[in-house]
Parts: sequence; structure tokens; C-alpha cells
Amino acid sequence: MKVTAQNHDDVSALLTVTLEKSDYKEKVEKQLINYAKNAQVPGFRKGKVPLSMVKKQYEAGIAFEEINKQVSDALNNYVNENKLRLVGQPVPQPVNQLDYNAEQIEVGFEVGYEPEFTIDLAKYEAPHYKVEASDKEITKSIENMQRRFAEQVPQDKIGKDSYIALEISQVVEEDAEGEHHHPKNATITAENKEAFKLVKALKMDGSVKVSKETLASDEELAKELGFTKEEVEHLHHAEVEVKVKDFYALNLAELNQDLFDKVYGEGTITSEEELKDKVKSELDEYFQQNADVHYVNKVLEQVTEKEEVKLPENFLVKWLIFSNQNIQSEEQAKEILEAEKSQLRYQIIEGKLMTDNEIKLDYADVLAQAEQLVKNQLAIYGIHHLGDEEIQKYAVEMLKDQEQVRQISSEVAMAKLKDVILEKGGKKETKISHDEFLEELKK
Repeated sequence: MKVTAQNHDDVSALLTVTLEKSDYKEKVEKQLINYAKNAQVPGFRKGKVPLSMVKKQYEAGIAFEEINKQVSDALNNYVNENKLRLVGQPVPQPVNQLDYNAEQIEVGFEVGYEPEFTIDLAKYEAPHYKVEASDKEITKSIENMQRRFAEQVPQDKIGKDSYIALEISQVVEEDAEGEHHHPKNATITAENKEAFKLVKALKMDGSVKVSKETLASDEELAKELGFTKEEVEHLHHAEVEVKVKDFYALNLAELNQDLFDKVYGEGTITSEEELKDKVKSELDEYFQQNADVHYVNKVLEQVTEKEEVKLPENFLVKWLIFSNQNIQSEEQAKEILEAEKSQLRYQIIEGKLMTDNEIKLDYADVLAQAEQLVKNQLAIYGIHHLGDEEIQKYAVEMLKDQEQVRQISSEVAMAKLKDVILEKGGKKETKISHDEFLEELKK
């Protein structure tokens, strides 16, 4: 058994796997003998079925299965031994008829692979912002803590200090019996100007109807009521009903030891000054993470734009036609490839950076990231002091979902790549406020 390569160019080739009959004959015969020993055929005792009868019925299937296995193994071994980073999957050349009795069998595969190139990150430079939390942001974050543990105070009517719980339902026409759509729930304040204006004159259980056209034209109102643009477009009915389910004021929790303990655990924070310092450090860390990601994205944009990455375009056209039954012509495949070129180059560059910098994943990395996600989710609800053992239990449960494993693994890989780019890329260090940073992101 051997594999030979005939290069078309720097990034594509025809790989031919050649099998001798002797490569698979013995294994096929062993399987046939085993079948004969265990076959139950009417008229014959178990183990006494003639081998010739077993061969006639099973030899072709067993032979083709063994040939496919050996061809696949040979192809994979060749790719691994030659460290080829394939783009797409091998495309088998058409075979009219495979004769398993022939002395020699040849099977050809078209392959495309990534080009050889190097990336010097030091020659790419981008702004690296040092973002600090302002007093205003620290105060707002502390107020949010106070709201989480606030006391609800009933009100007689909606006012500017009200928190208003809404139920938003599609209005079903009389001739649409049987249709059911789950209502949306939203809680708004006077800061949600459009929604507040809509319901501020209503009483408890009062409602108002809003047309689909109004939601489509007033994106801010739709957003405040919990609708995305796509959801508005796909509403099944012409109107929605916005109903007031509750409204109340909040007595913010006092800034005292009880609140400090509820948020961060007993005795961790003992004064307002310590609280402000803690909140500032958390916000600074969060803002800096976003600034680091912004820097990395800017560097990757430059790398993708300036590095010459040759794609195996002729092969990719063949692969698209082979792998997607909805693609009916070469012209259609070329159009799809043209639309995907930028993303393909980006993926190749990302993979190259990971390979060259020996970025690898293990279970401990993925588990640690899952634990951090659990902590982040708990923090949203003001839970900061759950024990490590409990957090790990939730993380392990999360990793039973293969889609979660895939997504978290991708996040870990990107985090490691981020660290490499932060270390090796060129930086223009710049101090900036968070508001200025948000403006920069809008650009």
C-alpha cells in the first residue's frame, strides 16, 4: 500500500492510494471464515455452512468495507505525516467499477491545503487602550447592587420613579382560532422613554394596542418592548397588546454591612471605600478585557488584509459541488467561493497563528472557562460568593452539552491567541475614558 502525490500547484494535488490485493486479502478471508463459523442458514448446522456459500453472499461487501478502511487510513496517515492542513475535505475521483479481485487497486483524491507562509506579528501595530472606570460608572454599578436587594413599594399610579412590569401579547384575530403565542415580559422605567410614554397614563391591568407597522417604524419602542427587528418582521398578527401587570417604586438597599455581605460574601468588604475600590477594580478589569479584544481584532484585520494567503480555488470549486447537492453548476460554486474567500483567509490565518505559536487545548482549560462562565452568570444575579466546589459542579454539567463544549473550546483557543497577539503585536498605548472607548467602538 502506498500514497503518491501529483501537485497541481502550491496548494492542491492529486493523491493516489494504491492497494495490492495482498494488503487486504488475508483480512477479508479471516472475516469470511468467522462468518462461516457463526452463520445460521436453514439446512445447515451452525458452523457447517460451506465457505463457498458464505463467500458468494458476503465477500464483496466485506472486501469493499476493508478496502475503504485501508484507503481512508492511508490517506489520513499521509496527510498527518506530511503535516498538510487541508482546506475542505478530499474529493474522490469518479470510479466506474472497483474490482476487489484485481491484483492492484488505485483510488484518487483531489485535495486542497493551506499555503506555507509566516506571520510576523511585530510588524502590525494598533491602538491598545487603557480604559479606566469613571466615578459616574462606579456609582451606577453600586446603585445597581442596591436595586438588586431593594424593597418594592406599591404605588397608586405610575410616576417617574416607577418600575413597570409589562406583558406584551400578539392580538389574535377572531378567524385565527387555535393559534397561540407566548407573551413577552419586560420591566421598564422612565429611562425607557418610548415605552414609558406609551403606558404612563394606564392603571393596573390597563392595556394599549400597538400596530406591527408602528413597531417596524419605531425601532426604539420595539427594542424597549423586547422585540428585535427580525422578530417584528415575523410577527404573525397585525397588533400587539401591551398590558401593565404591576408597578412599584424601589427603596434602594442601604449601603451597609448587610448589603456588602450579600454581594461579596461575609466580611469580604467592610466599608463604602472598600466597596468603591472593589467595584472600580472589577469595572477596570472588564473594560480592559474589551479593550484587549478590540486591539486583537484590529491586528487581525491588518493581518488578514495584508498577508498574501493563496487559496486552492480550483479544488474548492470541486469540493463545493461534491459536498453540497444544492450546488448545480461550476458557476454557482464559483459565486459562493467568491463570497466566502475573506472568511476562509481569516480562518487560515487564525489556524496558522495557533499552530506556529503552539496553542493547544486541554480539558483543564475548557473546565476553567466553563467555571468562569458560571461565575459570570451568577454575578448577574448578585451572587459572588458560591463555593468553588459548587461552581465546578455547575461547570461539569454545562460540559455535558457537546455544543457548549465546542463553543467554550473556541473561546479558550481565541483567549490563548489573544494573549499571543497582546505579547507579540505592536502597540500604541493610549489612556482613554470608557465613554471615549465606546465612541471608538462605534467607528
